[in-house]
Amino acid sequence: MKIKKQYLKLEEDLSEIDVGLIRLAKPIPEHELFFNINEINIFKFTRVQDVQIKGEYFDHYFSRYQAYDSSSKNCFNFISNKSIRSVQKKEQHMLFSDESNIKFLLNLHQDVDYILSNSDMFAEFSLILLPENFVFQIQEYSLSSETELYQLIQYYE
Repeated sequence: MKIKKQYLKLEEDLSEIDVGLIRLAKPIPEHELFFNINEINIFKFTRVQDVQIKGEYFDHYFSRYQAYDSSSKNCFNFISNKSIRSVQKKEQHMLFSDESNIKFLLNLHQDVDYILSNSDMFAEFSLILLPENFVFQIQEYSLSSETELYQLIQYYE
């Protein structure tokens, strides 16, 4: 009778992360929104390198804002759900292509304006004060490690 060797898994694989879904109460420009967010928080959001998704016909760019809270030692990222810019790489000749010049990171939640993530394992979005007259309450949402957005958040962190 053979003895099976069992190994302990030392590194815990994160199968899910929590993100915050942010919906605007009324359409306002990004700079105005983040000006108001920076007015009421101690930490300040700044525009950083855009998230880029390369496709066959288009390259899509999503704006990204980042802030570091030194008291909680947490880094927060706002990523736009809808692409802010698309660069066409080649002409589409297929009638029904699944790629267009507008892309959403969360296709099933096209009403979401921004996706909020943080560097901590446990999402604590209550540390961010949001202007009540511009933004609805943050909705927590779990992302599986198989999704494209999960991989993007891990890459840009």
